[in-house]
Amino acid sequence: MGVCAGVGIASAAFTAMIADQLPSEQRGAASSAASSAQALGIVLGVGVVVLLGLSVTAGYMVLAAAMAVLGTAAALLLPDPSGQTSRENTRRAANEPRFAFLRDRDFRWVLVGRLVVNVGNALGTSLFLFFLLYGLGQDHAAAEDNLLLVVVVYTVFVVGASIAAGLVSDRIGRRRGLAVVAAVVQAGSGVMLVASPTFGMTLAAAAVMGVGYGAFSTVGLAFATDLLPSARDHGRDLGLVNTAAALGQLLGPVLGALLVAAVGGFWLVFTVAAALSVLGGAITGLARDRRVSAVLG
Repeated sequence: MGVCAGVGIASAAFTAMIADQLPSEQRGAASSAASSAQALGIVLGVGVVVLLGLSVTAGYMVLAAAMAVLGTAAALLLPDPSGQTSRENTRRAANEPRFAFLRDRDFRWVLVGRLVVNVGNALGTSLFLFFLLYGLGQDHAAAEDNLLLVVVVYTVFVVGASIAAGLVSDRIGRRRGLAVVAAVVQAGSGVMLVASPTFGMTLAAAAVMGVGYGAFSTVGLAFATDLLPSARDHGRDLGLVNTAAALGQLLGPVLGALLVAAVGGFWLVFTVAAALSVLGGAITGLARDRRVSAVLG
């Protein structure tokens, strides 16, 4: 629980810095770093533990030390506006509501869409081991080895899509359409597994899901920074964006277990994952782009 809280605080602080320090035409690239880092960190963390032959306790200690050093270095080296400048730029207007996000239609749609798409993603990823074991009938050793391969494939495409989508969104100056397309691409992975539940298709679906989720996470985060209702509340409001994503990842496994129990198989899990991905993309599409120009040429 403490780890989750710490990661959440750090993530909210970093994304708030994106909004505070970068113009909108650079936020896609910065968001790609934020969105891909977590996926890449999983692979790097597991790789370090395996290569060094560490025990569980030693592995956590090494990773904790690495996070402390790197996180502290980033916090000290990144520039931060002076207190006086920050206060002047973020002074609340007399008629400005304290909880502006509750009244901002577009920001609300982004929050809800992010939550729904993340539930769809978690449905498609959190039960992969059980799908290999009981859906495809693999033995435990083979399922564990194949799960690692699936995770690596998924992560590679998440990182690649995050970087590409962030740069493209900065280039064209519009994010809503890209976010909707990315959510639909993610939905395609669930359709693939329903149509052909094989290990080869699982690898292909992991790649497709990685492309969709990586692009959606990056463009959706940049889109949210463009729609922030109040400069004074960047930290809080982007914390809500991160909370929506994290909540979706927490709800997905619980819903997935209920769906498997309901039908005694996995087809309903992947069907609902696809449906929620499309729904989340449609909800995100209800928010309106506020950027009026793009950096071209």
